[in-house]
Amino acid sequence: MTGAENKAMQMIEIHNLKKYFGENEVLKDIHFNVEKSEVVAIIGPSGSGKSTLLRCVNHLEEPTSGEIYIEGVLLNDTSLGKRSFQRHLNRIRTKVGMVFQQFNLFPHMTVLENVMEAPLNVLKEAKEDAERKARELLDKVGIAEKAASYPGTLSGGQKQRVAIARALAMNPDIMLFDEATSALDPELVGEVLKVMENLAEEGMTMLVVTHEMGFAERVADRVVFMADGYIVEEGKPAEMFRNPQHERTKKFLADVAHDDV
Repeated sequence: MTGAENKAMQMIEIHNLKKYFGENEVLKDIHFNVEKSEVVAIIGPSGSGKSTLLRCVNHLEEPTSGEIYIEGVLLNDTSLGKRSFQRHLNRIRTKVGMVFQQFNLFPHMTVLENVMEAPLNVLKEAKEDAERKARELLDKVGIAEKAASYPGTLSGGQKQRVAIARALAMNPDIMLFDEATSALDPELVGEVLKVMENLAEEGMTMLVVTHEMGFAERVADRVVFMADGYIVEEGKPAEMFRNPQHERTKKFLADVAHDDV
């Protein structure tokens, strides 16, 4: 494979990424790639920089330095003026869907209206097309019968599945999940993970910050362990979970296993 062909496969490329909050360096010289249809799980202790890394990929946090490319296009292009940069950012964000810990649904809109909102107002889709796609997506995530319901009547797992359908309604090439199950009661986690697993099986490129080690081992193509703002170690799930090389990784996995007992 030539260098050009390999580069064309990269959906996300991160070079020398650093992020400071005041004097606190949260991300320390991150280098990282995600290939097309690859599922990458990011694990690590709280405060390691996992969520900040994910938010930088969608420019919800502005990198202090470094470069982020989405499908070969520089995301944080500092050469653009303010207005041009916002248009540039909006175009790229249509390619990147994101699901957060909290559901962020509009409480005054029905489930169907929540999923239709962005296609109508951002993609300028015709109402009948947006509604048809929204209903298909609600069926895909297993809650078609809740189309006319309001978010306040749903369980946490149902709300998160609506949030996933809403992100998919923008036809993204990449999906980012930031601890999508951490706010859910334990009995509701499985229904959300199943939807994510189905997306992985369909070939969606996914970058997943998670504390669900079973999901990471079962579904991810690659697992990345972060601690103290660094990528400490990465590899195939079987290698990472059964034979980690770094002492920091070993300690984290041992602590997680102890917590699950």
